[in-house]
Amino acid sequence: MGASAPEQRNVHAPRRVSVQESKKTAAADHRVQVAAARLRVTLDERLGRETPAKTKALAKEQL
Repeated sequence: MGASAPEQRNVHAPRRVSVQESKKTAAADHRVQVAAARLRVTLDERLGRETPAKTKALAKEQL
């Protein structure tokens, strides 16, 4: 092999995202986090583990 391989860089300009699209993405990310927290609470209950209070609070939020 050669002495060093050229670095790969992201040469594309950043994609511009509208405020509305950004809010939709943030809302979708939040729904995923709530769902994950609910799963964590359920798993911890079944395994007899303590769930962090922050995770329990997130799990109680509405989707």
